[in-house]
Amino acid sequence: MPPRLPERYRLNIRLGSDGDIEEWLAQDETLDRPVLIRYLAPESTTDRHDSFLEGVRSAAALTEIHLQRVFAAGETTASAYSVSEWDGGVTIGDRLRVGEGLPVNEFLPNASGLCLALAKFHEAGGIHGAIDVSAVHFSAAHPAKIGAFGRQRRWSDQTEDTMALAEVLRTAITGTEDRTVFPSQVVDGLPPSADDALRAGIAGEMDARSLAAALATVPYDEPEEAAAPTHWRAFALIAGIVLLISLIGAVGL
Repeated sequence: MPPRLPERYRLNIRLGSDGDIEEWLAQDETLDRPVLIRYLAPESTTDRHDSFLEGVRSAAALTEIHLQRVFAAGETTASAYSVSEWDGGVTIGDRLRVGEGLPVNEFLPNASGLCLALAKFHEAGGIHGAIDVSAVHFSAAHPAKIGAFGRQRRWSDQTEDTMALAEVLRTAITGTEDRTVFPSQVVDGLPPSADDALRAGIAGEMDARSLAAALATVPYDEPEEAAAPTHWRAFALIAGIVLLISLIGAVGL
């Protein structure tokens, strides 16, 4: 059963679970907008409540476009919960499962934006601790955003956050979990400097801000679409056929 939440939030659709966190699409009836409610399972310990709220509050302090906004958080007798923006709920993991990643022409601005947002999160004292392809959202109507705040941490180090995000970005553009494959090997127009930046990030050789700067300076020349074939021969052929038909008609008359 969901915890007793403030009356302004009406739970509509259960979206599933994220580890020990339940997720619901809800309606904020005071502001008349959809929101994402995340709350801990009732059997969670007090220490887990504290770690959940710590992760959520770190994100709530920022209003970065590439971080999923956290509007509210709280604790009940049986659980802890957060209220976040609803951004469509499509994660990089969801996109990869249907054979899509980040569109090539949107990769660099979103990649550098995500890294810069993570840098600001770190500078505010935050540690995500569980970034993976299901923690980064991207849909056509929104920029890519880091979400899933409040997860059980798998690490407690900002460097590992950056390493994990760099790996997510590599996967998002290459479409494969094979860690030996890098963008320039599969994406026309992305130079090896994109690979170099991601390799350094994955190896822990760059912090998030440095990785953002490196990705922001990677040039991208979108390949021109294959030139449309010249149609003069087709036009000439059609004109010849029309002329032939006219001549046949004239001879017939």
